[in-house]
Amino acid sequence: MGAITASVALAMASAAAAPLHYHFEVGRAPGKIYNPWTLQDDRVELRSFRGDGIRDGDFVAPTIRVAPGQELAIDIANRLEPCTAEQRATQTCFNDTNLHTHGLWISPSGHSDNVLVSIAPGEDFQYRYEIPVDHPAGTYWYHPHRHGAGFAQVGSGMAGALIVTGNRLPTLTTPGDIDILLRDERGRAFPERVMIFQQMEYGCLDEKGVIEGERNKEGEPVRPFTCSPGKIGRIESFDNDWGWRFSGRFTGINGKVEPELGGAKAGTFERWRLINAGTGESMRMRLYRLDPAAPPLRKVRAEQQIAWRERYCVGQPLPMWQIAMDGLTRSSIRPTDEAVLFAGERTDLLIRLPAAGKYCMVNDTSRINLKRNNPPRMVALVEARGTAPVDVDAEAQLQSALIRSAETALGGTERAPIRDRVVSDLRDGLKLSSFTWHKPITEQEVSGYREVTLNIIEGPNAEIFHVNGRTYDHDRIDAVLPLGKAEEWRATSLIDDHPLHIHVNPFQIISIQDAEGRDVTDPKSAVFDPDYAGLKGQWKDTVFVKENVRIAFRTRYERFTGDFVTHCHIMYHGDHGMMQNLRIAAEGDEGPISHAAH
Repeated sequence: MGAITASVALAMASAAAAPLHYHFEVGRAPGKIYNPWTLQDDRVELRSFRGDGIRDGDFVAPTIRVAPGQELAIDIANRLEPCTAEQRATQTCFNDTNLHTHGLWISPSGHSDNVLVSIAPGEDFQYRYEIPVDHPAGTYWYHPHRHGAGFAQVGSGMAGALIVTGNRLPTLTTPGDIDILLRDERGRAFPERVMIFQQMEYGCLDEKGVIEGERNKEGEPVRPFTCSPGKIGRIESFDNDWGWRFSGRFTGINGKVEPELGGAKAGTFERWRLINAGTGESMRMRLYRLDPAAPPLRKVRAEQQIAWRERYCVGQPLPMWQIAMDGLTRSSIRPTDEAVLFAGERTDLLIRLPAAGKYCMVNDTSRINLKRNNPPRMVALVEARGTAPVDVDAEAQLQSALIRSAETALGGTERAPIRDRVVSDLRDGLKLSSFTWHKPITEQEVSGYREVTLNIIEGPNAEIFHVNGRTYDHDRIDAVLPLGKAEEWRATSLIDDHPLHIHVNPFQIISIQDAEGRDVTDPKSAVFDPDYAGLKGQWKDTVFVKENVRIAFRTRYERFTGDFVTHCHIMYHGDHGMMQNLRIAAEGDEGPISHAAH
């Protein structure tokens, strides 16, 4: 974390907003979800957050905005029905819950970001999060994290954006928030969109209690996915996880499938905060212009949409500019034409729709190595209105806008040195060195090394999910990490691909190599993997560990002690044991495991 002087911290704390308080009930909510196969809505009843800012059927939790130095209180009242003795014995109860503030740099203990507590039906729990005054501003999110129930609850849409706001000016010794640069010529903040990508895993049961839908002889789903008239979609077992890519279901945004998003102004920059809050599906999002001659998407059935997309989503993908990953500002802005988000990840982009009209948002899954063809799918349409100059160099326009904002925000003689540094950085490849909150971890700072190996083993009755050769045990601490030290981790996967998430402290990516030690992040390399473009040297809290790829990252165990977890963010994998309990403790203070906070 960047150095914060006592005087600056005191000033930040004194300016902090009043405590922010939310009350959520967890219960079942009726609603409807659009089904492109039928051009109609499916009726569903899903577990859902209910209460402050939520209507039944939203199937997305409200966006919470909290400032550094502010206290956030979230009261959870579990009003789901009690689990039966048989459900608990067979571990098929999905009604216990809790809450995780994914990516926040806060304590994992007590009533803070404690995911080892369990809130049973009929119980209440009060979470109290103290956001540090030096917490980075950025895009985070919250969701249930009760082991064994993550798939059913997150797959029901129980997730919301959690944004740490900030307008702190950088100095020569302390970082600032990139938000001060994201302003137009009138000083107004760039328009903002928050998009939570979801996979709603509901299914409708037939007369035998089996999820409806055609399957092949191996029992795998075959398109299309439908619910018979009058049936209600629910999630009551892991059987719902039956091949998202092949079941015909569509990734949604903010509780809606294939929405049309309006409000964009042609030729202006917007900030898009993208969150992959799904159960495990990867996102590779691109934007294309939509041919004005295209028939309305809502009149095109799913089986015809591939041809519709190929015909009417035209031209090259639009340029985008990535400014942050997992809530943490990059060391420099990265131009790209694709937003890659694996489960649990976030990315902040600057988007410019160049002209009036509609644009296709497409999830490109075509390069995934799968047995069956899986063409890119539509996710949403975005509409821009107004007029904009043609043949504009968008990146030059962006650079000018950021420099203008820096000169305005950092005006005055006393700020000239930091203003000159920021402007010089922006002119030199859109660098953001004055807005990154974590200092690089040098090899000299590393005090130890750890391995994390992810694996799936075929057992006699079911697959077994391992981290370092062990399946998850709620009552076991798998590693004790030294408070105040930095360590290097080396992550690998022996089978399949896994988004690895570590709670509490973020980490810096040091290297990503193939099995022969070749750098896969280098665009000039013969083994370049675009899924890892722009990651080397950056800070994250979730990283995609592909089979036969070796990832090295470094992290500091700063400030907070207590018990927390690392796990695969594919919900089915984590729920079935691909998770470990970790503890940060001062030397000699490795006491017994304790999860209770009531």
